[in-house]
Formats: sequence, structure tokens, C-alpha cells
Amino acid sequence: MKLVNLHNHTSLCGHARGTMDEYIMSAREKGIAVMGFSDHAPLPSHLRSGITMEPEQTEEYITLVEDKKIEFDGSMEILLGFEVDFPLHDSFPQKYFTDARIDYLIGSCHFIDDWPFDHDDYVHEFDRRDIDDVYTRYFEIIGDLVRSRLFDMVGHFDLVKKFGHRATRDFSGTINRIAAMMSSLDMAAEINTSGLIKPVKEMYPSDDILKIFFNNNVPITLGSDSHSPEHVGYMFDAALEKIKKAGYTSLSFFRKRKRYTTPL
Repeated sequence: MKLVNLHNHTSLCGHARGTMDEYIMSAREKGIAVMGFSDHAPLPSHLRSGITMEPEQTEEYITLVEDKKIEFDGSMEILLGFEVDFPLHDSFPQKYFTDARIDYLIGSCHFIDDWPFDHDDYVHEFDRRDIDDVYTRYFEIIGDLVRSRLFDMVGHFDLVKKFGHRATRDFSGTINRIAAMMSSLDMAAEINTSGLIKPVKEMYPSDDILKIFFNNNVPITLGSDSHSPEHVGYMFDAALEKIKKAGYTSLSFFRKRKRYTTPL
């Protein structure tokens, strides 16, 4: 088995620390064979401070990752990705969605309309809203993200639970429909271990959602959503156990926007 980690950030985003070499060395120490950098694609100026790179840093980031691909060739596979917020913003030009240098794109939702719902400074907004309405709107955005066909994988599928807010309605039907779309488009979902260090204290997605993914033949990959070198591969032993328990026998990764698998 090639241990895969496709969700790792860099200091360019403004809220991660450490050098790329430190992330790579940490991955190597933990037996990770396929290491993907997927830093936040630039958001508009009024949203990006301390959250994403500047638009003019996009090419710098690509060059940095490409250099690491060459430097570590033969000892570790380094992949180039972006985590792109959906709905889209013109601060990340459309040309990058067909850029041959990019190995994969993660589609993620961090904003419900203008509300950065996963940001610590805006958690109080949950108290002002009906939680089922929040979940409804969140999954509408995720459904549109999948329907756009722009991405290779969905990031932290149920991020809306980050602060421990749980829907009272059953959203399994909605999730089934999204999973069926993902399967038909060969779009992967990640097991993202970063939820374990957030207030929810649970990986993304939940076990129930992971079972829905398995029943719909949605491919699975792994990501620690690392914002520091020591967090690379965090709790991957538990994540692999979770994946196997759900019935999966392989992990996915991407080269040049094509999906590959490695057996568990």
C-alpha cells in the first residue's frame, strides 16, 4: 500500500506554518509515499487576508511545488493541487481548471453565502440561524460543487459540523443524491482527520456518511488538512481503520487530473 495524503497547506495561505521541506520530511517519517500540496486558491481581497495566498502568488506556489517534485523524485511522489472555494471567485482564474501542471483540485465550501461558517470569529452566527436551514444551504452548495464537474474530490464533506452543531433533520437522502453524482463523475471524497482537533472531535465525514459513500461506490482518499509539519498524517492509523471498516479496499490519488488507486 502507498500511504496517501492529499490535503496539506503551505505558509503562503497565511495561517499555516513551516517550510515545504518540513512537511515533506514529516510525511516521509510517517511512511507517506504520495504527498500532495493543496494550498488555498486565492480568494477576493476582502476575504483572503490570513486565509489564502495572493493572486500573484499562484504561479510562485506552482513553481515551488514543481521544484519539490524534481528534488524528491525517486524518494517520494509530490503532487500539485489547490483547495478551491465554491462558489467560485474570479481571484482564481478559470485557466487553472485546465492547467496541465495541476494534478488535482479539491472543491471545498467554507462560506455559506457571505458567512465564513467555519471561522472561529464567526461561530456566534450559528446561534442566530436555524441549524436545519444552515445544513440545507450547505449541502445545496456541495451539490452544486459536485455538479460543476470542476473538481477531482470534495474536501471535508461535512465541514458544517466543525463546531459541534448537528442538524435535527435527516439529510441522508440529500447525501445519497450527492454521493450518486460523485460516483457517476468518478469524484473522490476525502477522509479528513483534522476534525479530530476541532470542537466536533470527529473526522470528516461521519461514519454514516462514509457508509453512504461506500454504498454509492464513491472513491476515497486521505488528507490530514495539515497547517503545520507535525500535523502531517495525523491519526492516519485510525482513519485507515475507519475506511476498512466501511468496506473500502483501496485509496485514490491523482496525477494530471487522472485518478489512480493503491490497495489497502
